[in-house]
Amino acid sequence: MVQKVFELTGYDRVMVYKFHDDDGAEVFGEITKPGLEPYLGMHYPAADLPQATRFLFMKKERRMICDCRANHVKVIQDEKVPFDLTLSGSTLKATHSCHYCTKHEFNCIIGDVGFGEWN
Repeated sequence: MVQKVFELTGYDRVMVYKFHDDDGAEVFGEITKPGLEPYLGMHYPAADLPQATRFLFMKKERRMICDCRANHVKVIQDEKVPFDLTLSGSTLKATHSCHYCTKHEFNCIIGDVGFGEWN
């Protein structure tokens, strides 16, 4: 799966995370372009993925951040809409601050996340 996504997207790095019972995660599968430091086997604490974000992944299995350095854009709701607007079903969303920090540390601009459950 990692190889196919790598070939189709042309990304520099494709990783698969495995979540543990303690809500931590590890890089379970990875492929990179030559010369990049591998993250395979790296472990992340539960705090690196906020519970609200984890919940949204369960509801919406794909998220994409085209440029995590971009400024956030305020969404203005039309006053005629009688209910609160939610972007929980949106594929393109603003970057959560912890995700921005992680991407910035890894010199990463694009975030394209797909979520699935395997037993």
